[in-house]
Order: sequence, then C-alpha cells, then structure tokens
Amino acid sequence: MNINTPQRGGPKWLVSPRYDGVFFLGGALVTLAFLGLYLLADAYGIGPRGDAIILTYFVYTALFDHPHIFQTFSRTHLDKEELARHRVHHTWVLGLFILAGFGLEAAGLEGPLIVFAAVYGTWHIIRQHWGLIKIYKGLNGDFAPLDGRIDAAFFYLGMVAFTVHDYVGEDAPSTIYGDLKVQFPSAPLPVADGLMWLFWAAAAIFVGRQAWRLSHGQGVNLPKLLLMAAALGTHWLVFMAAGAPFLVAEALETAYHNVQYQGFVRHWQRRRFPTQRVTARWGSLALVYGLVVGLIEVSALMDRSLSFVFTPFAMVVLWHYYIDGKIWRTRLDPTLKSTLM
Repeated sequence: MNINTPQRGGPKWLVSPRYDGVFFLGGALVTLAFLGLYLLADAYGIGPRGDAIILTYFVYTALFDHPHIFQTFSRTHLDKEELARHRVHHTWVLGLFILAGFGLEAAGLEGPLIVFAAVYGTWHIIRQHWGLIKIYKGLNGDFAPLDGRIDAAFFYLGMVAFTVHDYVGEDAPSTIYGDLKVQFPSAPLPVADGLMWLFWAAAAIFVGRQAWRLSHGQGVNLPKLLLMAAALGTHWLVFMAAGAPFLVAEALETAYHNVQYQGFVRHWQRRRFPTQRVTARWGSLALVYGLVVGLIEVSALMDRSLSFVFTPFAMVVLWHYYIDGKIWRTRLDPTLKSTLM
C-alpha cells in the first residue's frame, strides 16, 4: 500500500465502531464517573480525607482494577499454549515478585514500593494507549514515517508533561490513607514547564499535519485521533485539573485503562476460543476476584496491621505490568496478530 494513499471505505476499527467506542474510547467516561462519585460523596459531608476516598477507591479497585488484573491470567495461565511458551515467567518469576513484596515490606520499604508502583503503573497505562494507537495506525494504513514521528512526539510529550507537572513542589509527603504517607520525587518547575512548551509545539505540528493531509486529499485516521484525544484528555484531567487525593487520582487515571483492557482481552478471548464461550465465565470469575481482593485491600488500608495479607495481590499487580510487555507483543508471537485482527 502507498503510505500516502487515503483510507477508502471509511475508518477501520479493531472490532466495530460500537465495540471500540464503548471499550477503547468511551471508557474515558468512567474516569469522569469516578470523579463525580468522589465529589458527590464529599458534597454529602463524607470527609475528603476519609470515607469519600475509601468509598471511591473500593468501587474502583473491586469492580474495575482487580478484575482487569485477573483477566491477565486468562492469557497467561488459562491458555495452555501461552503457559508453555513463558512457563518460567508465569510461575517462578511470579513467585519471585510475591517474595520480593514480603521482603520489601519486612525491610520497611513499603513507601518506596508504592512510589515505584505508581510510576510504573502510569508508564504501563501510557504504553497500553500507545499500543492501541499503533493498532489503529496499522488497520488504517497510517504508515508514513513522518506521521509516525509526529504522532509519537505529540502523544508521549503530552502524557509525560502532564504527569511530571503533577509532581512539581512535592516537598511534603503525600497521604495515601490515614497515617500511611509516602514521599514522591519533586520535579523542578523549569523541567515541567519545558516539557509543557515542547508538548504545545508538538501539538501545533500535529494539528498542522492533519490539516495538511486533509487539504491534500489524504484524509485523517479518525480512530487514532479519537483515541489520542481520550487518552490525553483523561491524563490532563487527572494530573493537571482534578487535584484529587492519591487513591482517588489512582482510580481516575486507571479506570479508563481498565475498561480498555477488558475490551481488548474479551476480543482476544472470543477470537482465541471461539467455540468454548469463555468470555462470560472468565468475566464472572474476574468480578469475584476483584470483589474479594478489593475487600482485602481496603481492609489493609484501614487497618495497617493487615497489610501483609494484601502484599501478594499488590505484587501480582506489578507482575501484571511486567508480563503484559511480553504477552501482547505481536512481533514476539506470530499467532497473536492473526488472532486479534
């Protein structure tokens, strides 16, 4: 295909306009829903440093975050071929993550672990958004090298600039919940402002490129543009506008990612096991897992003596960040691309 040939027959979606709109784009509305839940709880007099935080966080962690973590197991442990392909990573490496968690907690390093998990989790979310953007680029013949460079600069500069700006002036420890506090690294204001100026320059170039393509009859990649808008918009809301406490900010940042991941994995399950009807069954198990682990996590937050009970589940989350970079790379698994597309 000519890299400058306009896409004919309308934009191409991974599944369908409706499915992609619900899971890959519309999931951004869940971020707004969680912000509304927190603000509503706060407005009704539930203290901003108490129940409003824990209520918002429980709904998020039990119904969204941990269910999406469970869905990783549908790819790593419930798929016999994948389990055989990366058996060491799905068994011994997973065990080492859990043991490391207990070791770090025993050494009194829970705070640095939370900071590392927060930064790693943000990068994980950014990479998932970019992975879906690249899928839409591939589906719609968006292969021009110039567009690839402009897209990457615009997207990554925006996501990183918004994130870094949130950590300007972090001189005092941040409250996680109750008396649990951690010290995030403080970003120098000139660095944060410099990244923002670079982002706005990249944004101007990006918009100019889209206008140039339209004026020359080459068209634009609508699914890519919508996903970029949703990803950058939610990231801006979380890190630049909301000003929410840490646990609420985590829910706001991750909820959209959770919905995306569920949609992606559901599509893979249907294509990978078309005759076994596993989607509903595994989705139900994911919800049960989320409710159980969510109760454990919230209990550990409210009673710090129970933190060791949640440690293995926290390390499963970190393992999920790590293993996703291996199991969803089409260039490392030739059958994956044909299954998904």
